[in-house]
Amino acid sequence: MPYIKTIDEAEASGQIKEIYERRKDHHSGKVSNIAKLFSLRPDLLDAQHRFSRAIQFGGSSLGVKREEMISVLVGSLLKCSY
Repeated sequence: MPYIKTIDEAEASGQIKEIYERRKDHHSGKVSNIAKLFSLRPDLLDAQHRFSRAIQFGGSSLGVKREEMISVLVGSLLKCSY
């Protein structure tokens, strides 16, 4: 349970609901907890998404494969569940 109040998918309406629909994971059909952390500020949620896309998944000269390998390594070192 997060310490930060978030808006759950079932409670979402208006702009947050629209953003959640766009941000659902293609495999699970769910919105990530990271996205939900920004749910009280839809403007920041959109900005966070644009920022993430700019620096991940081919946004650097490393390429997607290397970026993913670095992400997995760092996540493992930090014992991150994501």
